[in-house]
Amino acid sequence: MSTPAPVAEARAALARELASWRRHAGLTQAVAGHRIGYSRSAVARAEATGVCSRDFCRAAGRLYGAGEHLALAHDRVEALAVAARSQAARQARQARRAPAMAQDESEVTFAVSEGTCPYCGKPVAVLVRQSAALLQLESPEADR
Repeated sequence: MSTPAPVAEARAALARELASWRRHAGLTQAVAGHRIGYSRSAVARAEATGVCSRDFCRAAGRLYGAGEHLALAHDRVEALAVAARSQAARQARQARRAPAMAQDESEVTFAVSEGTCPYCGKPVAVLVRQSAALLQLESPEADR
């Protein structure tokens, strides 16, 4: 399965941010990896692809002086990936249904909202799924 464009773009943006923050901190990939407990190749892979764990982003953010910024960027990428997988599964289920059911299709969109947990104060990202369906209604003249 190929990576959907929004997910790929978000990962590429995260990769650029990771590299930019590291360079701004004046660190090499090897030194940064050593200080956050990862290998140089893990740092290089994250900066090339944007594929890394949230723990990696949190540790890198602390080291580079970015705070929770990189972890929140990682959360956005993961929310988009979850939404894409959910949408792909939904489309696969719909494709298996009878063609007569195709009239009930609805358009689904996803939005990511960032905020702070009201209980613990930690940053959170909330994925909101919105759907809209158009239903055919009979005209009032059909009852006459």
